Order: sequence, then C-alpha cells, then structure tokens
Amino acid sequence: MDAEVLMSDRWRLRLGDKQILSGKNEFPSRLMTVFQEEDKYMQKEWVRAIDELNRNPADQELSARLETIGAADDDDSGGFERFGYRTTVETVLARLRLMGFTPEASVRSMAEIRRSELREYGMDENILLVSPAHGVQGTPHEMSCVQVILTGLAAYIKGCTARHELDFKGEEDEEEKGEDLDLVELNCIEELEFYFEDGTDDPRFILSALLHGQDPQAIMTMDLSELLATDYISSTEDLSAQANRELSFITASTGPIIVITEGRFDSHVLPRALRLVRPEIANYFKFWDLDTSKAAGGTDQVVKNMRSFAAAGVMNRVIGILDNDTAGRQAEKQLVSTLLPGHYAVCRLPDLDYARSYPTLGPSGTGLDDVTGRACSVEFYFGRECLLGTDGELIPVRWKSHINSMDDYQGELSEKAYVQRRIEAMLAEAEAHREPLGSEWDPMRQLAQMLVDLAEPPAD
Repeated sequence: MDAEVLMSDRWRLRLGDKQILSGKNEFPSRLMTVFQEEDKYMQKEWVRAIDELNRNPADQELSARLETIGAADDDDSGGFERFGYRTTVETVLARLRLMGFTPEASVRSMAEIRRSELREYGMDENILLVSPAHGVQGTPHEMSCVQVILTGLAAYIKGCTARHELDFKGEEDEEEKGEDLDLVELNCIEELEFYFEDGTDDPRFILSALLHGQDPQAIMTMDLSELLATDYISSTEDLSAQANRELSFITASTGPIIVITEGRFDSHVLPRALRLVRPEIANYFKFWDLDTSKAAGGTDQVVKNMRSFAAAGVMNRVIGILDNDTAGRQAEKQLVSTLLPGHYAVCRLPDLDYARSYPTLGPSGTGLDDVTGRACSVEFYFGRECLLGTDGELIPVRWKSHINSMDDYQGELSEKAYVQRRIEAMLAEAEAHREPLGSEWDPMRQLAQMLVDLAEPPAD
C-alpha cells in the first residue's frame, strides 16, 4: 500500500467553507505566490506519519500504523485541516495587487472581452439572453456586461460547496449541492466559462476577480494535503518560495518589486522596518543592497540606476526612493523628465508634521525652520524621539551647500551617526519583542503605504 492508494493528488483552494478552485497532478505555482511560509498550517502527527510513509522504500512492507494513514472517510472534514496554507482575503488581495492583479481590473477586462464579442456579432451589449437549457432560445434580460460578470462571479461562489467548485453547465454534484441559483445566475455563470477554461493562462487573474467584494476577514485556504500524501511536495520546504522560483521568468508579475534607495543605511533599515509595520507584504519588495553590491550611493546614483534598469529592459517593477530634501527634489525632477517605463516609479520620503518647525544651524546662528523638502533624510522617519540628543533637545539640521538649480539650501542632521545608532537600537528592540508598535512608527507606516500604492498597477 502506498500514498497513491490512500489519496488522489489534488489541491484545493477554499474561500471560507467553499472550494472555489482545484487542480490535479500539478503544483499550483501561480496561486501559491499569494501565500507566505508563515501562512503554513499542519496536523503535526499526521504530517510526520506521511513523511515517514513517503520515505518508506517501495519494496518494504508497511507497518500497521502506516497502513491506516489517510484512510479517513471522505466525509471527515478534518482532512481539510491536515496540511496547507491559509490567510485572510484582505492579505491575499494585498499580495495580488502587488503582483499586478486587482479585482477591479480583472472584472473590467472580463467585461470588455464580453462587450467586444457581442459587438462583433451585432448583439446588444446590455442584454443577457436567459435560457432555461442549452439549445433553448433565451429571453432578453437587461444587464450590462459588468453586471453579468459580477453576478456570475458571485453566483459561482454561491454555488460552490465544501468539496466541489461549480460546474459551468449548472450541473450539481449528486452528493452535495450548493445554494440554489436562479436562471439569471446560472446564465451569468455560463458567461464565465471562457475566462476559467481558455481566457487566461494565470489563475491569479480569476482569483482576483472572484474576491471582488468578498469579506476581507474571510479565510483563504490552500489545501495541499493530497499533494503531500502523494509525495508531490515536502512538508519542510518553503513552498511559497518554490512557487516564485518556478515562475521567476514571469518577473513582471511574480518577481520582487525592486526598491532603490540613496544610501547604505537606508537599504539596511528600510526593509527591516517594512517587515515590522507590514509583515504580510514585506517579502514582495527587494531593496537594492548597497553593502553587498558595493555600489555607490546618493541621489545621482538613484537616477543612474533607474535609467540603467530601464535601458536594460528590467521587467520587475522598480521604485526609487529619494530623501525629502533639496537634493531629492532635484533628482525627482530629473527622473520625472525621463521617459521611464510605466512599471517604474519614483517618490520622495513623505512629509512630516514635526519637520515643519525644526531647529536649524546656519551662518546666521540657530533658528526654527521648515525642513520639509530641504533636509529630511531617512533618519527623520523613526519618530521624533529618535531625533532627541543627550540633552533631550532635538538634534538640529545644519544648512550646507546651496543647490543652484533648485535655488535652495541642502540640510543635514548635525549628529546623524548618533541618530542612526538610536534607530538601530529601536529596530532591534521591536524585532526582539514583537509587541504592538506605537505611534512612533507612523512615518514608516506612511512610507509602507506609499510603496504599496506605487507598486499597484494604474486604475485605468
């Protein structure tokens, strides 16, 4: 007796208690990119036994205990809890958006395809022909293409059960039926068949459409129990990382979003901060490692790197982050005037309220000034407390060179190394204790959201 006798080799994707997608004899690489290793769940005793079974030589007789593995009755819903990955709809959608798949865009695309087909055959794009059966003339029902798609998607999920996704012909499983569907819903579902069967090579397109309007806190589960039992996969491997490796050639959608920063300190602390404030999406961003690459830093280098990546045809989404200072404004101006690809973006660090009246040092002595867009480097973005000196006062900005093209002075923290040490300590403390983060992390939360917004595809 072996694992293939015990189970089939099917994966199942569930939304709440409904199976919405499934597949057989394959590892669902594209769909697995919406999960991370921390989403993995398992029944440890069952998994240990399966691992032992998979290691058992084919010519060696099984023990009585191993003979019974996986032989649970099909009605045992606990089988769905054996091994897989799960997270919320909200997290899946956030990750899908970062990969370029948004519910709104998917629905629009599906509606436009239907609209084009109706126009090609000279049919009214705002009419759905509702037929009680195949081959029977339909009754006109007024519905826009978008309404047809949205109704079909909602009806599809409505008709799914815990063990089966809905058949496009409206045929229900003899053992288990989903919620009742009316004729309009059934006909709208039939309009989706092209998209599910032939309309896309990437199931993330369909998944993003299916999640349109769903409860953000509903649970998405990728059940991989059968693939584990049939030795398709290993319980110890990072399967989300495996999925990205298998799809590495599709870099525009599954590859990491490359973030280019000005300096080594920025590239060191920003990814750590992102993992703290937005752990669910942090792994989708890859910060340009200036220490490892030994590359030069500075605003000029951000401009050069962005232009070089574009010239080399790098298909990853690329985001350049500039300091919110005078040199950063100058570099931003240069990049905005450059014809960069649509999946490239540039931004300056966000504005800060406590930077609008900040101590400064200049030829005329001390004062308070608005240093927004003139002196705000990354050191400003770990809360006001990190900017306090040993005397309890804010460490001042020192005005330095005048940038003629911007007709403004460039400023810099007078004790930057001291502030950097405080930031390192702050990060280490947060990473060690994993307690809820306070309001001092709000600037980093703001920056994280800015990165997410820039990484998402345009609305139109």
